[in-house]
Amino acid sequence: MIGIVGGGLSAAKVVEGYREAGGTEAITIWSQDPHGPYHRPPLSKRLLRGEAEATDALVHPVDWYAEQGVDLRLGQRLPSLDDIDAGTIVIATGARPRALDGALALRTLDDSLELRRRAGEASRAVVVGGGFIGLEVTASLTQLGVQVTQIVRDEQVFAALQAPALSAALHERYREHGVDLRLGASDIPDGSDFVVAGVGVEPNIELGSDAGLEVRSGIVVNERFETSKPGVYAIGDVAEFFDPVFGRHRRIEHWSNAAYHGTTLGRILAGEDAHYDIVSVFFSEQFGRSFKAFGDPLGHDTTALEGDFRDDRAVLRFLREGKAVGAVTTGLDADAENELKDEIRAGAAPGPKGQIRL
Repeated sequence: MIGIVGGGLSAAKVVEGYREAGGTEAITIWSQDPHGPYHRPPLSKRLLRGEAEATDALVHPVDWYAEQGVDLRLGQRLPSLDDIDAGTIVIATGARPRALDGALALRTLDDSLELRRRAGEASRAVVVGGGFIGLEVTASLTQLGVQVTQIVRDEQVFAALQAPALSAALHERYREHGVDLRLGASDIPDGSDFVVAGVGVEPNIELGSDAGLEVRSGIVVNERFETSKPGVYAIGDVAEFFDPVFGRHRRIEHWSNAAYHGTTLGRILAGEDAHYDIVSVFFSEQFGRSFKAFGDPLGHDTTALEGDFRDDRAVLRFLREGKAVGAVTTGLDADAENELKDEIRAGAAPGPKGQIRL
């Protein structure tokens, strides 16, 4: 039997990958969430705005799991690894939001539905945080007619991306939409109907540390997602995995990473010679505009900008010793995105201006 602890996107993708690759063992999934595995991106966007309902966010209908030979145990306490009678164990416990006293969090489907209910009764709200969750929540609430004050500790939004050109364009856009954007601030003003915290997450590493697994920023795994204990794997937000593109361990907290981890591990468990081998990507959407980040900008020493984020067509490359290691983009077609990923994978110097078609 395969035992999966955690019921998010990664868990569903393990089942998909495993069955598609011919795996036949029984699978049990333990989840504290009362809902079957679902996609998180809609929680701060379409679901929050009322453009989608809870069932639209599900990865699969709940009865699909039984059809796949999966015992899906929802709303249950997660067992310790010692309690699981399985030849293979997968830790897919994800992450939890950092708490802020008196503030709502947005991590689960029920969080999103509650926030949508509150927005329907409110006129003013405060959102704390200038990362992608904070920005998406502010955009969605504003589109619902709520006046939002956004408190950002840093002097720019998306500070972690180190992309001033993108941040400056977003400052203008949010203020144009009536957001009271307060940069370099920490005080929460009085008079709001509710406060939402978007100040990051912490990985749920406790099962791994209690079992004596190697843990750093997350549960450490190799390129095949196996932990320091044979037969025990970790994927998604909780895993600090080896990225062969950059030759180091990383931990990534985004939808595309969770999906890829799960599918790849499923194929590994079914006997395929699979491993992590992509240029990582994440996306964000605010006020109808989408942005994507590729690769790993940490440690870059310079940047190069083509286009203008204000015009919704731009590429900001992150360079290390003249070689592309990451990028933030908007408005690119699929071919241009693939060219950019190839450039990052190869660690190549950017070509002449205009190589990426804007």
